[in-house]
Amino acid sequence: MSDHPATVRRDMTDDGHSSQPARSGAEQEQERGRLEESRAWNIPSYLLAGVLGFGGIGYLIDRLIGTNFIVAIGIVGGMALAIYYVWFRYGKS
Repeated sequence: MSDHPATVRRDMTDDGHSSQPARSGAEQEQERGRLEESRAWNIPSYLLAGVLGFGGIGYLIDRLIGTNFIVAIGIVGGMALAIYYVWFRYGKS
């Protein structure tokens, strides 16, 4: 499969402008609403995944070496990394 300019720019005209009709205000508002809804689901998902992922890794390490404190470090570290990622991704817009 080759990348011909016609397939890469199929919705652009020869002068570089979009061949799609301009979207109405209602369509733009609807897209903005979908973006906000997406963020509303993504942010808690990242936070939960950070806690569960790094907490789970900490639990496995605890089981492997016979300690019981690394799971706490994993949970706190996972939450910190998740908060940083959310701030990095969504805090600048």
